[in-house]
Amino acid sequence: MRYVVITGVSRGLGEALLNQFETDEDTVVLALGRGFTDAQRINAGKRLILRHCELAEPSTLPHASELSELFEDADEVVLIHNAAVVAPIGPIGDLEPDELANAVAVNLTAPMLLTNSLLAALPATASRAVIMFVSSGAAHRIIDGWSAYSATKRGAEEFFAHLAEQCSDDPRIKVEVVNPGVMDTGMQETIRSARFAGRQRFLDLYENDELPDPAAIAARLIEDHLQA
Repeated sequence: MRYVVITGVSRGLGEALLNQFETDEDTVVLALGRGFTDAQRINAGKRLILRHCELAEPSTLPHASELSELFEDADEVVLIHNAAVVAPIGPIGDLEPDELANAVAVNLTAPMLLTNSLLAALPATASRAVIMFVSSGAAHRIIDGWSAYSATKRGAEEFFAHLAEQCSDDPRIKVEVVNPGVMDTGMQETIRSARFAGRQRFLDLYENDELPDPAAIAARLIEDHLQA
C-alpha cells in the first residue's frame, strides 16, 4: 500500500494532486490543512484521511508516533510539501510582523518538522519513500517585495539539499525539489492584488489566459517525479 501525505489540499495545486491520487485504489491519502472542500469531506474515509492542522502551529502537526501508526503496512510513502503563502509582499521595514512569522512557519518550519517526523516514522516494510518540496523560481532571484517568500523557499531548498546528501547512500529515499512555474491558483490572485514593481507581468499572464491549469501541472509532477 502507498501512503501519500499532502499539505494544502483545499485549492490549487494541492487539490489537483489529491484528485490525481484519489483514483488509485492502492493509495491512501493523508490530507493536511486548515480546510477542505465539500467534495473532499464527502469522499473522506479509509482511503482519504482529512487531518486538520494549522501549519503555522507546530503543536498541531502530526508527530512521528501518529505517522508510524498510519504507515504500519506501507510499501511506499510519499510526502508532498505543497502548502505555501506568498504574503507578506512589500518592502522590508513595512512588513506586518504576524504575516512575516506566518510565512516562515508555513513555508519553512512546517516542511522541516513534517519531514523529520515522517523519516522517524518510516517503517522497515517501506521499500520506497519520496519527499517532494514544491519550490519556486523566486527562491533564486530577487523580486521586488517578495523577500519573505523568496527567503523561505530558498531556506527550505537548502534543508532538502542536506537531506538529499544525507540519504544519498539509501536507495529507498528520494528527495525532489520542484519548480512547477506559475499556474491559475489562489496565490496568483494574492499576487495580482498586491503592490510591487513586477505586478504587471502577473496581470498580463492572467488577462492573456496564459496561466496553466493546476490539474495539468499536477499530472506532470506525478509523472516526472513520483512514478516508480
